Amino acid sequence: MRTPVRMLYDLMDKGSLRALSMLLALLTAGGVMWDPTRFANQAGQLPALQGLVLIWAVCCGVIHGVGFRPRKTRWQALFTPLPALLVLFIALYRYYL
Repeated sequence: MRTPVRMLYDLMDKGSLRALSMLLALLTAGGVMWDPTRFANQAGQLPALQGLVLIWAVCCGVIHGVGFRPRKTRWQALFTPLPALLVLFIALYRYYL
């Protein structure tokens, strides 16, 4: 029997979503590396938890974007791309707009 985590991961396992995930992750990581002070100012001083969530989202985006698919359900739950994509969209929106 398939768990909801596996069904969600299968739903997100499309080529176009992988490309979007990789693009968002690279843009976010590039923005943070290029001008971290601007990113921190735009994000509201970037508290520690917010920074960890951003690192997690970039890692999830790259993992999903390169096509790596975790086999175990617990790792699929940890690296689910849908919440990571939402975090990356919000981060880029706050950074660039």
